[in-house]
Amino acid sequence: MSEFKFFYRPKPQRKRIKGHSHKLFYLVLLVLIVFSTLYVWQRVKVIKLLKEIQEQKKLLAEEEKKYKYLTLETSELSSFERIEKISQEKLGLVHPTEYQIQRVYEQQTKKSNLPANLWVKLKNFGKKLYPFEEKRIPAKEIKHDL
Repeated sequence: MSEFKFFYRPKPQRKRIKGHSHKLFYLVLLVLIVFSTLYVWQRVKVIKLLKEIQEQKKLLAEEEKKYKYLTLETSELSSFERIEKISQEKLGLVHPTEYQIQRVYEQQTKKSNLPANLWVKLKNFGKKLYPFEEKRIPAKEIKHDL
């Protein structure tokens, strides 16, 4: 034999615990998959909500246009000239003449036992102290369903 002896010394190996390294790898992989799935799901949900918001904005704009159109139409339909024209043509109404208008005044009831002459004098005296014009209440308009 030769004088040189080669000693083969194997490299020291790490101590492995069988099965635990694979379990840890799968656990980390599972956690990554769960978090990435949650992230993607949230992004999809956000995109759907943004689309829904855009649709609602379009609907709101359409409804505002309808509202403006309807307010314009109601103002046109309720104009005085149109109502007067319909009342004259379809209902046969005409403006009253001067002799067709009669004014009706309320009669005031006497609240005391004073003679009528004295009551009138007191009333006239009050008008002299506090002069003001009597307010006339206009006649009520008659509403017709057309």
